[in-house]
Amino acid sequence: MKKIIQSFLPIFILSSQVFAIAGFGLQVGQNMFSVKESSPTINVQYVILKNGAFENPISVGGYLYLDIIPVVDLEVDFNFQGSKYDINFENDLGKMPTLPFAWASADIFYTVRKEIIGIGIPFLAKAKLFAGGGYNTHMSTPLANETMLTNLCGDSGIANCDVTSLDKTLETYMTNKDNYITSSGFHLQGGLQFKILMIDSFLFYRHVIVDDLIPGAKGFSSLNLRLGMGF
Repeated sequence: MKKIIQSFLPIFILSSQVFAIAGFGLQVGQNMFSVKESSPTINVQYVILKNGAFENPISVGGYLYLDIIPVVDLEVDFNFQGSKYDINFENDLGKMPTLPFAWASADIFYTVRKEIIGIGIPFLAKAKLFAGGGYNTHMSTPLANETMLTNLCGDSGIANCDVTSLDKTLETYMTNKDNYITSSGFHLQGGLQFKILMIDSFLFYRHVIVDDLIPGAKGFSSLNLRLGMGF
């Protein structure tokens, strides 16, 4: 029996080390942050602007990884996340119709990760704990502010701005890609990868450090699930 176990041990170790050459699939995540209702400062009397609160948006996207380097794996994933909130504006002439809007961002993560512990059943299933980190880029929609409204109201000024169609004008401005906010940062992540034959799955936690993405915060955390194919 001891000889049989010893004969299979190298195969067991090899199968846990050679996890996959490459893989790809879909990803969904629960992002963990909250943005409180805000009233940006406007230096005009009797003018009120409010951006509603939102929190914990769901993200969806895809991923690709390469395991051709002996020591580490390389991966890239892209995600889209969004959350609804209301924008309200009021001046001397009345109230703007409430604008239902969405804070949204497109995110790309470039990650180097390394296996911490690996186990496997030869030719059938493999699992490993991993940790890693990398660089990320983001493009997000802005929040309404005084400068934005000043540009849209023109010569009439914020106090005398016609509010009857301001919601449509504001929506057009905020959805124009030229007005999106770009940012970049770094992230750390760790989790579990599990593979049965060619079916590949991940469950991992990620902490993102980035300025100018989440209003009032310098980053966020997320719990992510992947399902795809590994070769």
